[in-house]
Amino acid sequence: MREKLREMGYVVSHSIHRDRFLKNLDVCVRFRGAIVAESCFTDDGDSAYCHHVKVEPEFRRRGIATAMYQYAESIFLKKLENHWHDDPETQSPEAMAFWAQPHRPFGPSE
Repeated sequence: MREKLREMGYVVSHSIHRDRFLKNLDVCVRFRGAIVAESCFTDDGDSAYCHHVKVEPEFRRRGIATAMYQYAESIFLKKLENHWHDDPETQSPEAMAFWAQPHRPFGPSE
C-alpha cells in the first residue's frame, strides 16, 4: 500500500523509537511537500495498536489512513487491534466508522 501512495505522488516516511518495553512507529505522509497525514502506532509485545491518526480533510477517503495501518502491520508483523473499543471519549466518530468497515484490510477479522 505504501507503494500505491508513492505512485499517486505521496511521500511516505517513518521513524521507529524503541525502549525496553515498547516499539513506537511514527508515519508521515506528504503531498507536494506539505504534511497531509500522520499517525503513531505502538507494539507493546503482546499487541499492536494506533495511538492516533490524522488525515487532513481534503485528503480523506483516498486510502491514506488504511495504507498507514497496513504499513504499521508490515513493520510490527502483526495485526493492529482496536484498543479503544468504540469509546466515544477516546475514539472519534470517524475512527469508529473506520474500524466498523466490514471488509477492512487491516486489524483482526471480525
